[in-house]
Amino acid sequence: VSDSAVAIETLLTGLFRISIASKTERHILRGVGTTEPLGILNAPCLVNVTPGTNSAFTWVDVTTMFSKFHKVTNNVAWLIHPGIWPDIGSMEVSTGSGGVYQGNLQSGIGGNPLLGFPIVASQHLPQANNSGDVILADLGTYLLFDKGGLSIAFSEHAAFTRGMGTWRFEQRLDGMPWLADDITLADPQGSYTVSTFVNHND
Repeated sequence: VSDSAVAIETLLTGLFRISIASKTERHILRGVGTTEPLGILNAPCLVNVTPGTNSAFTWVDVTTMFSKFHKVTNNVAWLIHPGIWPDIGSMEVSTGSGGVYQGNLQSGIGGNPLLGFPIVASQHLPQANNSGDVILADLGTYLLFDKGGLSIAFSEHAAFTRGMGTWRFEQRLDGMPWLADDITLADPQGSYTVSTFVNHND
C-alpha cells in the first residue's frame, strides 16, 4: 500500500466492479436459480426455436425467432456469442434478391441493429452452433434485485501477523425473468406460444 504508485484501493475497487459486473451478466444469462439468480436460458418462459439450417444462424432464424417474440418494454436486444458475428455478416449475401442485412464496415457491423434491435455480444453465452448462442430478449422483463450495491470494507487486523491488509467486496443480488411461463396467444387455435425470451436452439 505504501509503495503503490496508484491508490491501491481505487484500483482494486475498479477491478472488482468489472469482475462483479461480468459475474452478474453470467447469472442473468445462465444462472440456475439456486444460490444464484435464475438466468434466461434456464427460465420456464424461454421459447426455443429450431434453426432452419443446422449449425448456422440465418435470416430464416431471425424472422422465425421474431415471430415467437413478445415485446413488452423498449429494452430489447439480440444477445449473441461473439462466434455468431460471421453468420450475421454473411446475411447480407444470403438471398438472391439482395442483401437482407447491410453491415457498415466503416462504423462496425455491431453498430447496425437487426430488425431494429441492437446486437450485444456476451462471452457468457454458449459458443456458436450450440443452443443459446443467440437470444432475442426483452431485458426489461428480467427482474434484478440489487440490495445496497457493492459493499467494500478493509481490515488491517485480519492478517495482522503476516503484515497484510484485507479487502472484502460484497454484493447481495437476486433475479429472475418476470414471466413464470411462455404466453399462449388468444387466436382461435389457441396453441401458438410466444415469450419475451426466444432462444436459437441450435
